[in-house]
This record gives sequence, C-alpha cells and structure tokens, in this order.
Amino acid sequence: EYVPYDLLCIGITLFIALHDLLFQQGDMEFVIGLSAFVLADVLILTVFLCTTAVRLKTRSLLKTTLVWYVLLLVWRILCWLGRGTRRICSVTFGALGVAFGSVPLVWKTALCVLVIMIADLVAALYSMLAPGLIFLYLFVKNIILGVLILFCAVIMRRIQAGGEKLAAGDLDAKIDTKYMFGDFRQFSESMNRIGDGMSAAVDERMKSEHLRTELITNVSHDIKTPLTSIVNYVDLMQKENVTDETLAGYIEVLARQSARLKKLTEDLVEASKAATGNITVQPEELDVSLMLTQTAGEYDEKLRTAKLDLILRQPPEAVHILADGRLLWRVFDNLMNNIVKYAMPGTRVYLTLHTEGDEAEIIFRNIARDELNVASEELFERFTRGDASRSTEGSGLGLSIAKSLTELQGGTLHLTVDGDLFKAAVRLPLSE
Repeated sequence: EYVPYDLLCIGITLFIALHDLLFQQGDMEFVIGLSAFVLADVLILTVFLCTTAVRLKTRSLLKTTLVWYVLLLVWRILCWLGRGTRRICSVTFGALGVAFGSVPLVWKTALCVLVIMIADLVAALYSMLAPGLIFLYLFVKNIILGVLILFCAVIMRRIQAGGEKLAAGDLDAKIDTKYMFGDFRQFSESMNRIGDGMSAAVDERMKSEHLRTELITNVSHDIKTPLTSIVNYVDLMQKENVTDETLAGYIEVLARQSARLKKLTEDLVEASKAATGNITVQPEELDVSLMLTQTAGEYDEKLRTAKLDLILRQPPEAVHILADGRLLWRVFDNLMNNIVKYAMPGTRVYLTLHTEGDEAEIIFRNIARDELNVASEELFERFTRGDASRSTEGSGLGLSIAKSLTELQGGTLHLTVDGDLFKAAVRLPLSE
C-alpha cells in the first residue's frame, strides 16, 4: 500500500507484456521453465486487486499516486509564489491608493477623464489596423461606465437619504457605508460623525438647561421663605397707625417692591415647572366662551383703570374645548396682564373666539403703548419685554409661561407683531 498506485500499475503492465513476449517466442522448453513463475503471477495479481479495492474503499486511490504528489508540490510552490506576489502588490497598490486618496476630488475626476481620453485615443489608433476593435472597445467602455454611474447614483441616494434624516432631527440616523469606497465612504463617515456630535451637543445642552432650571427653582424656593416674612411684616406695619408721612411713604414703597419680588419669584418657579413639564395636566371639557366672559369680568376694573375699552366677540353658541381649566386660566391671566401693562391708553382691546376645523382659536388683540422693537419670536424668550427701558414692573416671563402651559395642554400660542398691533392667538382642540 506504500507503493504509488500509478507506479504499481505500470509495473504490472510491464510484467504482463514481458510474459506475452516470452510466450510469443514459441520455445516450449523456455515456456515450461517459466511455469514456475505462474504462482508468482497469481500472487502479484491478487495483491494488486486487493490494494486497488482497499484504496477505492478508503477513497485514497488518487492521493496515493505519484502524479498527485507532483501536483501537490507544484501547488505549494505556486501558493508560495502567490503569497509573495500578493505582498508585493499589496504594498505597491496600497501606497498608490494612499497617494491617490490624498488627491482632492476635483483632481481625481480630472485624472479619470484624462485616462478615458487617452484610452479613446489609443483605441482610435488601433482601429486603423483592426476596424472591428473600436466597436468592441466602445461596447466594453460603455458597460463599465454605465455600471460605475449607476453604482455612484445608488451611493449618492443613500447619502441623500441619510442627510434628509439628519436635517429632520433624527440624530441617531446612520448612513450605511457598506460597498462604499474612497471619497464616498469618507463623506458618509463624516456625516455619521456629525450626527454623533450634534446628538452629544443636544444632550449637553439639555443637561445644562436642566441644571439651570433646577438652579432657578431651588434659588426661588430659598428666596420665598424670607420674602414671605418680609411681606407679612410689611403688612403688619401698614396696619399700624403711622403718622409720619415720610415713614408711611417708605412703608408703601417697601410693600410695593416686596409684592413685586414675590410675584417675580412665583413666576420663576412657574416658568421652570412649565418649561420642564413638571406640572400635572388634567384635561377636561370646558366651555371656553364662559371662561372668556369670566376673564373679561375679572379684568373689567383693571381695564377701566388703564383706560382700555374691551370688545368681546364670540359665537352665540357655547364652544367646548379639551383643556385644563386651572392652566388655561393662567394663560388667559398672563395675556390679559400683558395687555393691561403694555396697551396704549384710550384704545380698544379685542378678545375674539371662533372655531376652525377641530380647533378653537382665541385671539387677544391690542395696540402697544411703546414701540415694539423686538421680533415676535423673541417675545417668547424669558425675561424679554417689549419696552427696552424696563420702566414697567413686568418680569418678562408671562408670555413664556403662557406658551409652555398652552403646549402642555396640546395647544399652540402664536404671536404676531404688525407695527404697533400686537396679537396673541391661542389654539386648543375641541372636545369630541
């Protein structure tokens, strides 16, 4: 079994040919002399058949041939040469790839166009010798360019889809860079890093906003305790029979400023709660027409003091909305306070209610006393007021609180500034 099978077959064939040659000589004495080798012939043939059967059974017939060993040796030599060739090609083309990758995209494109032009020129020259060659060249070139253009279009569409998701605010969206190459892959990876950076920046800003809101809330709570004592003692001092007019004036100023500070502290706490959504919202069916009538009644005296004429316009039938009555009253209260403070005396104030689709719209409209030198969007920012002189006692938090409370109830608050005309539109969903 250790003899290569092909050598064994060659030996058996030569042995049989030798016997045929001897028998063909016709020398009977020599043939009789060779009869002693008949037993050896049988044994050799038996061994040959047995080893053939064993090798067939173990599926090693081909692997035990001399040809197999020669082919295996040649294969190993080729593999060794191939590994060396791959290393050389890897280093060579790797260096070329790095050098080509550092070239700007415009120059890469120009280089590709130049290569195509040179190839076209060479094909045109060879077509003089073989006219059919130019058609084969154009056919192959168009196929290659078509596949490349289609591949680039697919990649660009993938990049475009990823960019649209990032623009829509989906910072977790990632562009799949599979099968991309060169500048396409670098650009896609850069966009993925932009999304990660923006997400980290948003998280950091949210954390900073949360810490700032928490700080305002904590400081406001800390101020409320001593402020309550000041307000109470000032109230006791006002109840005393103070005959000194100067002292009475001091007490009046102290009472007015302490009340202002108390209102500012309460607004700070409410603004922080409204901005973070840390307020319990209990929506219910409300008659907004009735609430507007009550609001007009509550502010009747303040409006007459401010020399403002209120015009209330609403449908004859009741308009029912889905909102939290306590929070909605706070919204109306802030907007009316804003009107009383900043509306021009001697003008009209309009409160209008109407329905549009599945929403109710309540519009507060007035003429500003001072020039509105800020944009309507800026009026929603905290501590921003329409009067730059800050001569009024407002905190600049009323509109911001009203907007946050309206959004917590599933509605919207929009401001419009047109010259001296100031309009605030509250939209809330109608109840089913």
